[in-house]
Amino acid sequence: MPGKVTKATIATGPGMQDFVVKYVKSAGLDTKYNLDLDVKSFQNPTATAPAIVQKAVDLGFGGLTTMVQARATGADVIVIGALATANNGVFVKKDSPYHDLKDLKGKRVGSFSPTNGAIGSIVQAYTEKAYGFNLFSDADGKVHVAPDAALLGLMDNNQLDVAVLGADGSALQRASGKYRMITDLGKDFPDQFGFAGVYLAPVTTESYASSHCGEVRAFTSALHDALVEITTKPDVWTEYAKAVGQDGKGAAFQNAYTHSLVTSYGPAQVDGMKKLMEAITPYLDPSFPKSVDPALFSLDYLPFDQ
Repeated sequence: MPGKVTKATIATGPGMQDFVVKYVKSAGLDTKYNLDLDVKSFQNPTATAPAIVQKAVDLGFGGLTTMVQARATGADVIVIGALATANNGVFVKKDSPYHDLKDLKGKRVGSFSPTNGAIGSIVQAYTEKAYGFNLFSDADGKVHVAPDAALLGLMDNNQLDVAVLGADGSALQRASGKYRMITDLGKDFPDQFGFAGVYLAPVTTESYASSHCGEVRAFTSALHDALVEITTKPDVWTEYAKAVGQDGKGAAFQNAYTHSLVTSYGPAQVDGMKKLMEAITPYLDPSFPKSVDPALFSLDYLPFDQ
């Protein structure tokens, strides 16, 4: 696409969003659309949303719940696409006597996500709808919130019966065979609710997008191309595994992530995000907004070929 290359700043946090944007840069997909993305990488995943809200950067990624809160407080943030659905797993030890999530009511539970976080709320909504109990509020004692490695250690020491792992931890343990996954939120949640739970999305602000429509559409175009390529190229996952310190585990990440990365964005995805918020809001902090501003979701900046 001939023309003048323009620059835009983008905030990324650790994990898939940072990996996807690095792929965009390494493959030259931004310059393909006359865009030069200036990447601002944040080690703290919670720092990317404030960077967007405060307009320290032009583009970025945001958790759906964070963007709903920001919009409710007056920020002009908008969701302009979809990146990923929840693909976390619920695990027990391989020799655990529990073989189904319904067996885990009143057991000792651990989670990488706070109980009122996005994934924690998805877990609660799912267990109540599918099994009639709340994995967290019906647990034996307080839910132990900790990183994946700590949760697995507690299970090994028979201090936990079940653990909800993060995305990378779930990917690795699916492949390890040491633990048994009894719920796959990437498959079981949409099977139960009838829609996929997109919880992470590319975002910008109305003020930036209204005066930089071309740049925003160049970004969504480059992102779309990257997601399509990433889901079909095994060597990409080899590099991802190296980047997160898991050399040789590329196949595990590819198997876990390819069904959760979202390669299209339109009314169906927007409807799914709205329905997800309806499903999980009762489990979020009591101060969380009880409704979602429909203007949060924009279909005005689709990729050039859509």
